[in-house]
Amino acid sequence: MFHHDRQRFLQELNLDIELAKKKATKKGLKLAIRLNGTSDIPFEDLPLANGRSLMDTHNDTQFYDYTKVVKRLRKRRPKNYYLMLSYSGSNKKECVRALEDGFNVAVIFKKGLPETLWGYKVIDGDKDDLRFLDPKGVVVGLRAKGPARTANNKMIL
Repeated sequence: MFHHDRQRFLQELNLDIELAKKKATKKGLKLAIRLNGTSDIPFEDLPLANGRSLMDTHNDTQFYDYTKVVKRLRKRRPKNYYLMLSYSGSNKKECVRALEDGFNVAVIFKKGLPETLWGYKVIDGDKDDLRFLDPKGVVVGLRAKGPARTANNKMIL
């Protein structure tokens, strides 16, 4: 539906967020939403029928995502949208620059997490998925899972 009827997709997603907010409020929780699981869609640039993004429409909700697109990291975005850069195996220079600038970088490791990488502290990103609560300027270490543990993939250190 995202590709064939984008406005309908966004409208239904908007309604789903409204329902999730009501459930969270009932339970005394604040809602946090990660829109991109395996994609890198710039939802911050997609307007709803009201002309505003999902993040602007739901400014009481925390949104967060990983991205391999460094331009998304550096452009102005809603305050309630946290982005972190993902190491791709070929973007080390961009990752180090992002860390220097106080952004966080996610890196997948095959054999446990080191204490540091590229001179920056590595924190355990498998404890939870609440990346927007992490300290600034750190490598978020993720352990390779499933087939990735034995894969020969340059994005896994």
